[in-house]
Amino acid sequence: MADARTIILHEYPASPYAEKVRLTLRLKNLAYARVEQPSIMPKPDLIPLTGGYRRIPVLQIGADIYCDTAIILRELEVRYPMAALKLSGHEGLAQMVAGWADGRWFQSSVAVIFGEIGDNVPEAFIKDREQLSGRPFNVAGMKAVAPMMRDQWRARLMLLEERLAGAKGAGGGLYLIGPKPGFVDVHAYMNVWWMKQAVPAFADACFESAPLTRAWYDRLREVEGQEPETITSAQAVEIARDAAPRLVAATTRNEPQGFAPGEHVAVAPDDYGQDWVEGELVHADSQRVILQRVSPEADTIHVHFPRAGFLVRRA
Repeated sequence: MADARTIILHEYPASPYAEKVRLTLRLKNLAYARVEQPSIMPKPDLIPLTGGYRRIPVLQIGADIYCDTAIILRELEVRYPMAALKLSGHEGLAQMVAGWADGRWFQSSVAVIFGEIGDNVPEAFIKDREQLSGRPFNVAGMKAVAPMMRDQWRARLMLLEERLAGAKGAGGGLYLIGPKPGFVDVHAYMNVWWMKQAVPAFADACFESAPLTRAWYDRLREVEGQEPETITSAQAVEIARDAAPRLVAATTRNEPQGFAPGEHVAVAPDDYGQDWVEGELVHADSQRVILQRVSPEADTIHVHFPRAGFLVRRA
C-alpha cells in the first residue's frame, strides 16, 4: 500500500512526457503508484501539491514534489542508481538530446498528430491547450502544414536510424549510445512512442525506411517492469500531508541573481504554461531549485524544479 516512501507518478495514459517516466521506471524495475490526473484543468488535487504548476507528469515521494520530466529523471537516477541510465562518459548528452526531442521534434509531432485527429478533439481540450500555450489551437493550420511536418518528422526519425547504423558498425547498435539503454534512448523514444499511439499508420510507414529504429523501439516498448498500484489523488495529498520533506541543505551556489535561502521567490516554465509557483527558497544551484510551501491541504512540502527551462524571480 502506498505510503511516504512510495514513488507516486501523477500522469494520464496518453501523455508522451509521462511515458518518459514510465519507461524509466520500467528500465529500473521500480515499484510505484500512479494517480491518473485529468488531461485538462481543473486538477483540484494536483494544484495543492505543486502550488499552481499544472503540467504532467509530476512525481511525488512523500512531501517532495518534482515538477517536469528533467528533474524527475534526475531524481530517480540519484535515488535509485541501479540500473544506471546516466551512462558513464556521456554526461550532459541526454539533456542535449532532450532539448531536441522536446523542442523541434515534439512540435512536428504535434502538427502531424493533431493535423490527423484534430477534428475529433473535444472543444474543452482545445480551450485548455489555448489557455496553457497562450495562443490559438489552430486545427485547420495544423492540417494545412501536416504534409510538410510529416517530412520533418521522418527526417528526425532517420537521424536515429543513422545513429543506430553507426553504432552497429562499431559493434553495438542495440541502443543509441551502446549495448545498454540510457537516458538518451528515453528522450528519443518519446516522439516515436507518441506517433505510434496516435497515428500508427504513419509511424509504420516511416519504419519501412528505418528497420534499425523499429527494432530499437520494439526493444524499449517490450521492457517489462512492475505493475503500478493505482491510488486516488486525494490519497496522494493525504500522503504528502502526513509526511515531511526530505532534508536538504539550505543553500545557494554562485547565484547570478543573488538569491539567498529564505527569500520569497516564484518559478515558472520559460515556454508555456507559465503559472508562477511561489514559495520560500530552500535550495538553488545550476540544475535545481527547491521551494518550501505550506497549504491547508498538504501542510509543508518541498516543490522541486529543474533550473534549465524554468524562470526564477523574486516574488
